[in-house]
Amino acid sequence: MRKLLAVAALSGAGLMTGIGTSAAETPEPVTGTVKGFTTAYSSPTNQSKAMYHLQPGTQVDTYCVREGQVLEGNPQWLIINANGASAYVHVYQISGPDVPHC
Repeated sequence: MRKLLAVAALSGAGLMTGIGTSAAETPEPVTGTVKGFTTAYSSPTNQSKAMYHLQPGTQVDTYCVREGQVLEGNPQWLIINANGASAYVHVYQISGPDVPHC
């Protein structure tokens, strides 16, 4: 549990500074599509602040994948950009992207 909290805290800090990489290292976005109604969060856990909600079929820019809260046996969360703000969405909620690890 401590490890998960530490990862969440560090991940949230990285999100606030432009997904944790310099402009030269920021991966090119890949378009993904939201599978169903979902919420984008401030860190890779559904216990963090909700940033915005996404409707099914919405296209979003996806940048990289990072570990966080395990949902349905998978700890991977995508850093996305939609509505002009970066946030985290669990990998099961987005189809299409094949992005690198952060």
